[in-house]
Amino acid sequence: MSEEKPEILAVHKQKLEIFLRELELWEPLMKGELKCVACGKIITVDNIGIIIPSGENIVFCCSNYECLYKMRKQQESGLQDVDQ
Repeated sequence: MSEEKPEILAVHKQKLEIFLRELELWEPLMKGELKCVACGKIITVDNIGIIIPSGENIVFCCSNYECLYKMRKQQESGLQDVDQ
């Protein structure tokens, strides 16, 4: 019995700035303009949990366990747009 395994994409913290600059999100991050889609907390370099493509947007989830759990549950239920 083979179980489908989720694809995990990761960015090492040392490459995070390059990645976010390519997405034009580094400056908003540094200015405190990005917020967790689950709780509204300001996202910082130290509390980024996940970066999620959502339709035409990119949303962030902080590293708080409850927020990560909420995002995982949304993914499991098939919700595509988490920023609504």
